[in-house]
Amino acid sequence: MTQAEIRALEHAGRSTAVWSNEVYDISPHFGDVARALFPAALILATATALLVALL
Repeated sequence: MTQAEIRALEHAGRSTAVWSNEVYDISPHFGDVARALFPAALILATATALLVALL
């Protein structure tokens, strides 16, 4: 493959790229964030309880 062919393929890939609709999705995702943070909060609460129990 020549340099010209490689360059043509690179430019073709860039020019045909499309934007995802998720980028422009402005609806709030508070439920998703809460569901993601719940396990982390549970782990932190458990770790805190174990540390307090050691004292």
